[in-house]
Amino acid sequence: MTFPTDTLSAFALLSRGCLRREFGRAPIRALWKHILLPAAIVAFVSFLHTGTPARDRWPRLAVAGAVWLLFANSVNHGGMMLWHERWLLRQAVVRPGLLLAAAALVPLGLFVVHLSLVHLALLASAVPRGGGVETLLGGGIAAASGLGAGIFGARLTELRPSFALMLPKLLLASLVLTPVFYPPSALDGLKGAWCLANPLCVATELGRAGMLFQAEPLPRYAVLIACASSGAILCWGLLTLRVRSLSWADEHV
Repeated sequence: MTFPTDTLSAFALLSRGCLRREFGRAPIRALWKHILLPAAIVAFVSFLHTGTPARDRWPRLAVAGAVWLLFANSVNHGGMMLWHERWLLRQAVVRPGLLLAAAALVPLGLFVVHLSLVHLALLASAVPRGGGVETLLGGGIAAASGLGAGIFGARLTELRPSFALMLPKLLLASLVLTPVFYPPSALDGLKGAWCLANPLCVATELGRAGMLFQAEPLPRYAVLIACASSGAILCWGLLTLRVRSLSWADEHV
């Protein structure tokens, strides 16, 4: 009968550690980076650009940007946290699902904040809004891909510390390669193949479909393939957590 209480206590401790890791060390910097800066950008593009072309473009950019930020935060604050706390799994201190939920807490919480900012801007601009179901699916694809990629990035950083300097550049490359600043149709004949190969392409379009009803049609089975590939990335990352590190010191902290 005490197992649920112990589980909730463990989850509360893990969640508190995740929040402290991101917001406790530099709260003002975290508040600016994760909340104030996105709010300023959304306000700028929504309230200062009121022309018809800009009014049609900024909601697509804002929603796709929120989905990509979920991926990036899942890499930096989700997958990295899972890697650093992997000893909890190896010593059977907590269940895998509990640790995964704690790692996803900060990225998903920030995703809700960013979508709320976009929703408020849409209300102020009288832009038609969707129901949001597809947005949740797109967010799940982005979060699963980010958590798995973050674990992989943390492991590479342990093997090659110089990789930590490359990670921001790789995230920037993923932003360029994901249809955030441009529609998938801009890829012309590569649209179908790219949406099948890049789950973030599907995630951003699902986000737009759920929030705006402005998404472009996706290739057949693209959503199914994106769900399968993001799930495979996450499962591979979770399996990697149980592989012993090559660093003796790391294993005996």
